Amino acid sequence: MTIDSSNNTVPIRTAPLGLPLLSFIQKDPLGAASHFQRHFGDVARLNILFRRIYYFFSPDAVRQILVDQHSDFTRETRLLKIFESFQGKNVLTTEGVDWERQRRILTPGFSPKRVVGYLGLMRDAIDASVGELLPAEPGRSALVDVDFLTTRITMDVILRTLFSHATTQAEASSVSTAIRALTRQSMREVYWAFIPPNWLPYPGRTAKLKHIKTISDLIANHIKARTSKPRDIGTQNDVLDMLLAARDDAPTTGSASLTSQEIHDNCILLFAAGFDTASSALTWWIGLMATHPDVVEKLRKEIEGANLRNSPMEGIAHLPYLNATIKEAMRLYSPSTALFTRVALRDVMIGDTAVSKGTLVAVPIWSLHHDERSFAEPDTFRPNRFMPDASTIPRSAYMPFGAGPHFCLGQHFASMEMALIAAHLAQNFDFALEEGKVLPEPFVDLALKPKSTMRVRFTRRDARKKTNANTIL
Repeated sequence: MTIDSSNNTVPIRTAPLGLPLLSFIQKDPLGAASHFQRHFGDVARLNILFRRIYYFFSPDAVRQILVDQHSDFTRETRLLKIFESFQGKNVLTTEGVDWERQRRILTPGFSPKRVVGYLGLMRDAIDASVGELLPAEPGRSALVDVDFLTTRITMDVILRTLFSHATTQAEASSVSTAIRALTRQSMREVYWAFIPPNWLPYPGRTAKLKHIKTISDLIANHIKARTSKPRDIGTQNDVLDMLLAARDDAPTTGSASLTSQEIHDNCILLFAAGFDTASSALTWWIGLMATHPDVVEKLRKEIEGANLRNSPMEGIAHLPYLNATIKEAMRLYSPSTALFTRVALRDVMIGDTAVSKGTLVAVPIWSLHHDERSFAEPDTFRPNRFMPDASTIPRSAYMPFGAGPHFCLGQHFASMEMALIAAHLAQNFDFALEEGKVLPEPFVDLALKPKSTMRVRFTRRDARKKTNANTIL
């Protein structure tokens, strides 16, 4: 078997069908993509299990695939079926007219203006979970598993904004455990030779069904409680109210509103995609803050010097340097780095490369974000890259939320959520990485996670040292 770039063909020692390459990609998708780029330039062509797979590493090619010529590609049916097996038919797992209809109905509910209405619920969740897990008295400190902390906070945010529901630590742990177990199972199934039918016993099936029930029962109970009291609908100003009220003003196919099953399935999507990616991004942001105290100090000065009287929470969420630190953290450690693929619907040209119908095209976000052609010193944490006066970043070189028609629907929600959490933590705590430790290596667990436990010491700051701007958080 061979892998080739546009200029050469390089023999790779493999067994038949390219199975060692498949194993390489499965065990280390980030390392595999980096290896392909180093050896084969901006295009790497693979053949695995009789399937053509092309990796594209230039932003221009990625933009062609995801934006300019998006109609020439579709999302991979096999991958959608794997996620549908536990999420149902939502705006992530559907394609074609069904996807278009759901997307039209849901998009207004996640607009920046609508997301602002969720900020009070987000703040309540942040206050409660941070108050429960981190020291309350000035000068007190605690060494904390950062992934555990961010999981708890973001799960509380999801439950509050979805259902106006304040979770318990036990409930948050149960749901987050279920979600992560299901995403790991999905990652396993991606590399299987075929997708087993629901009735066939397979590795992980029993646990998968158990975790699906945990999440499904929670969602169904909240939907039932809300819909059984019609007078309560529209009074909570949460995401469930939005889902129940969402309408397509110009329907072309199907119902103008979401069916009860679609509401349920899109709630599962919000759990699956909404909490774990934000948790991952914040975990790495905290680790970076713990190793860059100068950045934390600059960030605090920005917040203290801001005029936030008219709309304090919305103002916090739009502070330039605060958001620059989050964007740079998501560049270095983008939560969504795997399974970003498309399938060619017809023979097309991407730049100078001919892509034949049926070819699986991989967009390696990690490689794009670490390419020195787009980002000087790509492995260095430099938030100033994302300040308003910084040099323009090439289009599609930075895409933590994707690009094109399928870009992340919850982008504004996630951005505001992360900004509020980050600001709250930066203003109220000093961070220090566990003594003698460095930031862990990342690994792909659908979302990008630390390979080993990341512990950070949080020390509560003295409230008397804060200005009035801090009191909003």
